[in-house]
Amino acid sequence: MNLKEKEEEEINYWKSSEFESAEKFTKENFLNKMQECRHFDYKVNKYSEFIRQKKQVLEIGAGQGWASCFLKKYYLPEAQFTVTDISPYAIKSLTHWEDFFKVKIERSYPTKSYEINEKDGQFDLIFCYAAAHHFVLLKETLIELKRILKDNGHILFLYEPTASNLFYPMYYYYVNKMPHSTPEDVIVPSRIRSICSGIDLKYRNIYDPNQSILRSIPIGIYFKLLGKMPFLQKVLPSSSDLIFTKQ
Repeated sequence: MNLKEKEEEEINYWKSSEFESAEKFTKENFLNKMQECRHFDYKVNKYSEFIRQKKQVLEIGAGQGWASCFLKKYYLPEAQFTVTDISPYAIKSLTHWEDFFKVKIERSYPTKSYEINEKDGQFDLIFCYAAAHHFVLLKETLIELKRILKDNGHILFLYEPTASNLFYPMYYYYVNKMPHSTPEDVIVPSRIRSICSGIDLKYRNIYDPNQSILRSIPIGIYFKLLGKMPFLQKVLPSSSDLIFTKQ
């Protein structure tokens, strides 16, 4: 599947989805996102040092924007939020979550992660939740995000599937055999480190085996074992949070 085909599939999923189209706010969608929301809350608390006191916040790959609504409601009520996703059909559903959380997101529009219509140095926090592995053009995305990030600002890619180069083919095959609505990919931390070195962006990869909220029991046991043997997290398929800082 080439880039254009993949992007079209990502865009149109939100148009035709039985449970996540903008036409209705379904029980299935609500329950799924609230499960995800518990895990997102855990991540927000884990990385509060990079989130608190932020004034200009951008979410990329936001889907329906529920994470920004939650973050604005409970953590950053005074911040100005911009919510973006590649699909205009996803962005149309933002109003459902604004109504549910009783917040108003200041700006929202569809855009690609590597072509964002914002001025240089606009945001002090840019984040996504379980979305960066869909971006494909990660180098171009990071160059663009660095451009619109303020000095000493942070980019957070939260809850991303990661693997070493050795295990990438196996993990890629696994995630795409699982029932998903769109094609999946896996992030290789060493490749991200190489990109960041070339564009002068500070980078930390933080392995996080605490996935018990969302995982099935067998996979939960696997991640618990990884947590007890941290040296294996750099080699075997794992889950990471990627933290970037513009200096």
